[in-house]
Amino acid sequence: MLVVSDTSPLRSLQALGLVHVLEALYQSVVIPPAVMTELRVDVAGLGPFDPATFPFIRVQAPSAIPAAIALDAQLGPGEAAAIALALELRADKLLIDERRGRGVASKLGVPTTGVLSMLVDAKAAGLIPAVAPLLEKLHATIDFRMSHALRDRILSDAGER
Repeated sequence: MLVVSDTSPLRSLQALGLVHVLEALYQSVVIPPAVMTELRVDVAGLGPFDPATFPFIRVQAPSAIPAAIALDAQLGPGEAAAIALALELRADKLLIDERRGRGVASKLGVPTTGVLSMLVDAKAAGLIPAVAPLLEKLHATIDFRMSHALRDRILSDAGER
């Protein structure tokens, strides 16, 4: 399975100490250099994220960023590069959490998933015991926000409702 990731899912998994579940779920993950740059910044006191410590994460630049992506001023550089790379590589999934980025990717035919769905998948695979405490930790650690309806749906999907 070919998976490309934006910054936010990796940062969320870093906050949870669960980056390793990516390898168990997807075997390998590709990130563009713009995401690598964003990960080098310390966020919420977590320290920089060094993808080189995870051999299943590799860095690859997209050959170009299509105008449909580049002209969207609401996308950050990491999001734009990740969407472009996923499109170029015909990735099976793009790991991205931001609503705007997911919308752009979907319009371009790129399948997306976010950290919350990955947590549900990790529980189903027996990699984690429960999702609910991780949702609380995400909010407390990096101020990850979600609606009550989304939280309820994720917990229901995880069999915790």
